[in-house]
Amino acid sequence: MTSEERNELLAAYALGGLSAADASAVEELARSDPAAARELAEYQEVADLIALDAPLQAADPMLRARVLRDARRTERAAGRRIPILRTLAVAAVVGAFALSLGWALRLQGEVNDLREEAVALQAAGTSHSGRIDVLERRDVGASDEAILAELSVVRETQKQFIVVLGDPDRTTAELVSAASGHGASGRCVWSASLNAGVVIARDLPPLPLGTLYEVWLDDGVRMVSAGTFLPAADGEADVLIELDEAFAPRFVTIATAPPGGAASLQPPIVLSGDFIP
Repeated sequence: MTSEERNELLAAYALGGLSAADASAVEELARSDPAAARELAEYQEVADLIALDAPLQAADPMLRARVLRDARRTERAAGRRIPILRTLAVAAVVGAFALSLGWALRLQGEVNDLREEAVALQAAGTSHSGRIDVLERRDVGASDEAILAELSVVRETQKQFIVVLGDPDRTTAELVSAASGHGASGRCVWSASLNAGVVIARDLPPLPLGTLYEVWLDDGVRMVSAGTFLPAADGEADVLIELDEAFAPRFVTIATAPPGGAASLQPPIVLSGDFIP
């Protein structure tokens, strides 16, 4: 199985596009291959980010049947009969999820409008549910520029999340809790081509009054701040980080900081990790 075929299987599994037998084969692969397990987790995070509470329009059933039929004609690997869902098949099945997969960009013309709507609704529903409810009821006029501008920012941030997580050349750092992290965990994904990354953290401890969390990136020569953030009440945080200059981080650290950020990394350190291509 080629790397491309493996990635397609992992993506299809994360999006629920495999039969029970094929899903079992992917689960076996993830158990035996740590790299595959890590990639599968990242694909599942992409799917979680853009899963909608409201049902979306499905792909054309005839198109889905046709591309799946064509995919099954593909040569099977000797010794294991695993149907490989080719790029078009996966994109057609997932419909509005096409934005999450870099190789699905060739279908932009067909799914662009639906994809934009899905991303916007998900972002608003998770981060600004109250505001989007008002907008959907048409109770907010076009003159309410503050809410509309905020919704636009949320939409663009969500798009960047998906592009970073779908970058085939991304690097990933598994974040390990320090003593001050009290069992927190997470992952930082970095896209060199975008000079941006995503921090996904869970179970972060409550912050002392008047403090924030700050992300620090280290390339082995110097350390730069990638910004500050506040987690949700349950300790979860999904943060987009961007730098104005090209940077190739080797390490990432999350520590507490005062409002506005610290001049340099200061204890206590909560999470840290090394980037692995």
